[in-house]
Amino acid sequence: MAFKSPYVSLVSFSVEIGAADTTNVMQIETDLHLNTRHPSYDAAAVERLVRDAQAYLAGNAGQVTRIRLVSTRGGQT
Repeated sequence: MAFKSPYVSLVSFSVEIGAADTTNVMQIETDLHLNTRHPSYDAAAVERLVRDAQAYLAGNAGQVTRIRLVSTRGGQT
């Protein structure tokens, strides 16, 4: 099932390998600011994206074990 949510620009997958385990990661790139201190931070939009990601994770736990959100917007400091 493809992941769909507003503000998503790209979804990619990776594998993180640690000493004790391997984790399947879905990376979601978004045009939202994720820094809560940024003046353009939209709490409702970020919360919706997080809820959508959590729902996807719950339905695809056998394929994805972790989701990473990455902002493509500058000015995160």
